[in-house]
Amino acid sequence: MERVAIVLKRVAGLRHLILLLCLMTVAVIGMSSSLTLMPEASYQSVADHTQYQLESGQRLSPESVIEGARSSDWQDVDGTINFGYTTKTYWYRVRLENPTDSRSERLLEVDYPLLDHIEFYEVSNGEVQDQALTGDQHPLSSRPLRHRTFVFPVAMAPNGTTDVYLRVTTSGSHQVPLALWKPDAFFEANEKDMVGRSMFYGMLVIIVIFNGFLYLVLRERSYLYYVLTNAALLVVISSLHGVAFQFFYPEQPELNERITLVSSALLTLFFSLFARTFLGINEQMRVANWLFRVLVYATSANVVGSFFMSYAISTRFSVALAVLVNLVMLAVGLVMAARGDRDARYFMAAWILLLVGVMVWLCNLIGLLPANFGTQHGIEIGAIAQALLLTFALGDRFNREREQRIIEQKARLKAMEERETLELDLLEQASHHSLTRLPGRNLLEDALERCIQKVDEGNDERLALVLIHFRGFDDINKTLGHENADQLLYQLAHRMNDVVLSLRDTAVIEDDGNKRSAVAHVEGITFACVFHPQRREAMVEQMETLVEALRQPVEFRGLSLDMRMVGGCSFYPDDSHDVATLLRHAFIAFDQAESGVSHVAAYTEDINPYSERRLTLMTELRRAIHEDALSLHFQPQVRVSSGEVCGFEVLLRWTHPEHGFIPPDEFIPMAEQTGLIKPLTQWVLDRSLAFCRAMQDSGVRVRMSVNISAINLQERAFAENISHLLDEHGVEPGQLILEVTETATMINPQAALTALRVLYDAGIRLAIDDFGTGYSSLSYIRKLPVHEIKIDRSFVMEMDSNRDDATIVRTTINMCHDLGFEVVAEGVESNDTCELLRSMSCDIMQGFYLARPMPDDRVGPWLYDYRDGTAVPGV
Repeated sequence: MERVAIVLKRVAGLRHLILLLCLMTVAVIGMSSSLTLMPEASYQSVADHTQYQLESGQRLSPESVIEGARSSDWQDVDGTINFGYTTKTYWYRVRLENPTDSRSERLLEVDYPLLDHIEFYEVSNGEVQDQALTGDQHPLSSRPLRHRTFVFPVAMAPNGTTDVYLRVTTSGSHQVPLALWKPDAFFEANEKDMVGRSMFYGMLVIIVIFNGFLYLVLRERSYLYYVLTNAALLVVISSLHGVAFQFFYPEQPELNERITLVSSALLTLFFSLFARTFLGINEQMRVANWLFRVLVYATSANVVGSFFMSYAISTRFSVALAVLVNLVMLAVGLVMAARGDRDARYFMAAWILLLVGVMVWLCNLIGLLPANFGTQHGIEIGAIAQALLLTFALGDRFNREREQRIIEQKARLKAMEERETLELDLLEQASHHSLTRLPGRNLLEDALERCIQKVDEGNDERLALVLIHFRGFDDINKTLGHENADQLLYQLAHRMNDVVLSLRDTAVIEDDGNKRSAVAHVEGITFACVFHPQRREAMVEQMETLVEALRQPVEFRGLSLDMRMVGGCSFYPDDSHDVATLLRHAFIAFDQAESGVSHVAAYTEDINPYSERRLTLMTELRRAIHEDALSLHFQPQVRVSSGEVCGFEVLLRWTHPEHGFIPPDEFIPMAEQTGLIKPLTQWVLDRSLAFCRAMQDSGVRVRMSVNISAINLQERAFAENISHLLDEHGVEPGQLILEVTETATMINPQAALTALRVLYDAGIRLAIDDFGTGYSSLSYIRKLPVHEIKIDRSFVMEMDSNRDDATIVRTTINMCHDLGFEVVAEGVESNDTCELLRSMSCDIMQGFYLARPMPDDRVGPWLYDYRDGTAVPGV
């Protein structure tokens, strides 16, 4: 029995031992495996020995958290502490065991400087031994150790345990990389880390300064954007590292947060601009250009928003835009690199290295990759790699540009030699008329300036400018042809020079040592000479002597030709005070020369039609528009192939009750200068469309060609007003043709092109009028959205007798057809011209041979006679 009792006692003791072991096991399960200090280890990772608890709902007090240490709410950390972007609050705890017989001191580091709020509690034997409240929303002085990261001293008793609790809240990326350091080892590692970071910052500073100098020298925007990108990158990384906060504004956490947000937004903006300029994205690359424009606008908006948006929203926008910018740049750069663009290949190689580093860092930031040296320093590694490669790329680019500059310099030197030779020829052509070789207008004006100076100095009393204009020379052109007419004009010009040199008081215009010229060839068949008369009244007699001498018959190719001419004279300083006014008054004088024996006139205010008359006409033109005192005439346009009347050109007429018929070339420029051209064009369009509708109601469907001014193309609502008029009169857009001259389209080419495009898209037909007389280039003409080209009458009128004109017309028709334009020939005045146009496949013709412009009440009868075959040509 004693043996049984002994056995039972032993069994009962064993049961108590088993129960004690179970209780110990439960206690162990309640806490994560503790971190035992390794006396010789300078650094120990804490993450694998850490538990966390989500604080949901009401805030947990430190006491409740510590008392509930065995709560099942605690979960083990799996590898790293990284919950990505979240605003939730987490509690963390770790138990530290000191197995040694001496007191141990360690530094617990949270190696992520962008956490908003951190509460630190050191607990021993259930009591809080030390606590701290810090974070990047608090001044640096709130940190137990003034360091860029969060470092908390922990003291552990011999053979004792210490529990550390952390409460962490942030609006950005929630990651808590924990490590335990020996103090000496921590400070030594920190010094090495700062040396490495300083080298990285220094490299970025050198890149910024180097490329800044390049920009100042080359003034190329890509260098400027590269400098700004690296400068922003420097600020961003120093802020993310916590270095900027530690050294520049440690007591201003709000400033640190705003600088981080703004610099991050600026980085994406400058990176977008740099990529666009370095890759040479232009208007021809429509999709890429559009994408980069969108990115620039989006990143610019993000920069503005970063000044007032919250940290959480701004950082998410910046990260999202950074990913988008990199993806777009990657796609565009790869396409360009695949096409063989050398700069694009360097660019892609360099920025892919940075992109990989940035993407690795971003993935670590949002919790997709674990925290380690590579993921935490991805930006630095990528930035250094891209900087080195781009430095090499810039060197290569400089070398290529230098070689290209050398080649270009040689080409420029050769071009300069050729240009100097050409300039000498052009100078001769610019200063002398190409046909007569007499001094041109430029030399005449220089001579007049010299003569005016002599008058001002008192060496001469006055200066007289005489213009001589040959009349009826068109008849000679038509009779003898242009080549013979040119020879005759050459003979007349030099005969005039000899006569003027023989007269008294003559001023020499040019004296090059071999030849003296007293006559200048101003333009066409107009010549000028200069005198210093003693008396104003003697100048008319001098002009009559000159005209009489020039009137003597000219023997030319067996013909004795009598020449007719008109002369005008103006005086300095009597009625003109500068060269421009002197010339203008002389032109007015010979325009107003009365019929008589001499056909000469001296300028006086009485014969100037552009003074009071002009003021009167400006006022009365406005009244004429409002009172319907203007009228329209219509000139038929006939399709060459079928002889069908396809439309009418609308011509504006003004018969003044006092001054009689006012030619359009007088009052149209006046309307353009005074702002009346807008209501005048509106009046013409309204009456033209009304007539078109009336013709349509009578069973005749025709088109109306209306001339518009360059000023009309500048009106914002011009196309809208025309569409309104078309709707009002019930006329289809295709029945209206708007004619504009080449010169008008070149006054403001971009605005004209935009306006014509709007009209074209509205279905209104467009035509270039007086083609061949303007100064626009064919490369510009072919860009214009027009349907018709109207060949100027000066080429058509004599094409049946002038081979050069016929060649010009034929070439123009073929060229315009190749460009897809219809061709309208103006100035058809003979049946031979009609047949020539038909043989050249011209589309439409108009002219006096077909019909003169007629009022609206004559259009119907004329159409009837024309279709009946009884219309008389030229009537």
